[in-house]
Amino acid sequence: MNKRHNSFYLIHKALRVAMYEMATALQHADFADVLTTETTIQQLEELLLLFDSHALGEDHFFNEPLKAKEPAIAKMFEKEHEEDHRLAAVLQQLIVSWRYASTDDKRLEYGQLLCYAFNEFIAFNLYHMNKEEMKLNEALWRNYTDEQILATEQTLVSQIPPEKMMKYAHWLVRGLNMKDLLGWLTPIRQNAPASVFDALFAIAQKHLPTSKYNSLAKQLARPQTTSVL
Repeated sequence: MNKRHNSFYLIHKALRVAMYEMATALQHADFADVLTTETTIQQLEELLLLFDSHALGEDHFFNEPLKAKEPAIAKMFEKEHEEDHRLAAVLQQLIVSWRYASTDDKRLEYGQLLCYAFNEFIAFNLYHMNKEEMKLNEALWRNYTDEQILATEQTLVSQIPPEKMMKYAHWLVRGLNMKDLLGWLTPIRQNAPASVFDALFAIAQKHLPTSKYNSLAKQLARPQTTSVL
């Protein structure tokens, strides 16, 4: 296993679990039930915005600087992001069609098409993220030190608005194992304002199973949850 710094590792875990849970929600949806399904559709729209923001950040902070050093690699991943945008646009158009459908039959038809389109979105992105963690990372490692890569990653993260960062954090909490959670939260606890760490830890308390939360809290010296059983 390569020991070089992987800027995509944690966020890709978060985005994968977001897609997995979204796929489950879409499969459970009754697309003829407008009021109930609208909540699921809004969650899908939010996920698409997170993916779009993530891709823009990768292009600006990683792919664009890499053009001068390895133009073929940089161009390949920019092209893949264009395909990602196309797949997202198909989903957005199907969402509009579902919302303006005049009958339950039409809503069910567009809902099924939406599920198929999201499956394509998942399949593409799973493969794309694997390639980034292998081929794009290899190019970055050839041309930059870990310190340079980490500095770029930190600059990228600093540009994310706090509200959007909390949305990414929701999926980081749900997608990371204990080692990853500690690796993510420990430097934040050490270096970020207490309010930032407290907000992130509140997300962990809300979404982690009690046993996992208590283990994390113990290792980060935070209050634990008392079981009522």
